[in-house]
Amino acid sequence: MGIFKTYDIRGIYGQEIDEKLAYKVGRAFARFLDKDSYMIGHDARLHSPALYRAAAQGLADEGCRVKGIGLASTPQLHFFQMREDYEGGVMVTASHNPPEYHGFKLYDGRGGSVSYDKGLDRIEAIVAGMGGEPPRPGGQFDEGERIDAYIDFIQEAAGRDKLARKVVIDVGNGSSGRVFRRLAERLRLDAVILNEEPDGRFPNRNPNPLKPEARLQAAEALRGAKADLAALVDGDGDRVVFLDERGEAVENYFIAALIAEELLARRPGAAVVYDLISSRALPERIRELGGKPVVSRVGYTFLYEAMVAEGALFGAETSGHVYFKVTDRFYTESAAYALIVLLRLLVKRGKPLSELVAPLARRYVQSGEINIEISGKDEVMARVEKHYEQAGARLERLDGVSVQFDDCWFNVRPSNTEPLLRVRLEAVSREALERRTAELRAFLQSVVKG
Repeated sequence: MGIFKTYDIRGIYGQEIDEKLAYKVGRAFARFLDKDSYMIGHDARLHSPALYRAAAQGLADEGCRVKGIGLASTPQLHFFQMREDYEGGVMVTASHNPPEYHGFKLYDGRGGSVSYDKGLDRIEAIVAGMGGEPPRPGGQFDEGERIDAYIDFIQEAAGRDKLARKVVIDVGNGSSGRVFRRLAERLRLDAVILNEEPDGRFPNRNPNPLKPEARLQAAEALRGAKADLAALVDGDGDRVVFLDERGEAVENYFIAALIAEELLARRPGAAVVYDLISSRALPERIRELGGKPVVSRVGYTFLYEAMVAEGALFGAETSGHVYFKVTDRFYTESAAYALIVLLRLLVKRGKPLSELVAPLARRYVQSGEINIEISGKDEVMARVEKHYEQAGARLERLDGVSVQFDDCWFNVRPSNTEPLLRVRLEAVSREALERRTAELRAFLQSVVKG
């Protein structure tokens, strides 16, 4: 698969990705979509501006109308592409990857990610076969900042409530500093914003907030300021992790349950989409709140498509991606919107975040993700299915295989890019979790040896 991954394009700058490739990606994407208008933005990585200009030129050289918005977060780019009816979107970013990586996220006219299964493989083939074709006539590229209407959209989430809470926001020297600064000023938030200046070297923390070491600075600042919560976003500002008032990370499926509580109070009966590795506490809570839980495969492209299909109000992925219905016409991802909705709920409930999470967290016990190195993934998956079917478990095959017992349920998925099986378990008790985890590990080891 190379640099063309399951959901996007990523590789090391100077070795796998450069301006020549960016230009070809622009031209290939335009040929694949065969549309006239595109919006493009870039993150704060060191070489992203040059890659952005090259990709924009590639789009324009296919005769397309291209609007550049410069330095932006991925949610900004996505929001404005959909709001202004651009038929394709390109975000020059490597998201949460280390600084040496660069890449591209591509979006179609519905705002859905162009994944490998949905056309990125064809774009790869077009790039591979591209020669020195002359530019087509009629293309144009112009630039203009896009931020104010996005802040207006997020401000709507606050309503007229005064969000009298102190918050730490760590943007990690990524591309979303201006968004959170402008939002804090507009809403008069009592906010401590860390690592606000864009710096593609990411000198102060790992750009991936799921890494425990990336949270240390924010946790210390939170405790020092006696803040109510902290929000940490990744390099392009879409993935978010929340810390409670003690500085402890809260799993996104519990955050999703709280956001659903606030949103469903205004839109009872609406659908909420979650991925299948979420805690079972989330769909249970959605039902209790009068909503309709809808399960999705893992991956933001699948979650987004499920939201569109269901007309869902909200969607959340375990990895920290959060999506919202903006109008009846379009949806968008927004970590900033999630923060404001969460603050609104804290004001309404008048309790610390940890107290709101506790009843959800007590329902079940989770393992976290377990990665098991293994070869012959397809054969092993077939063995897993057969073994647990014979053991009397209930099986579902939406994504990998989900195995359900009365006391425990787990999902086993093969990695798309590595010789790994990804496993998540949840159980009614710590004893059941440990027993079922040991059983699964022992079975997988026996498969490898046998």
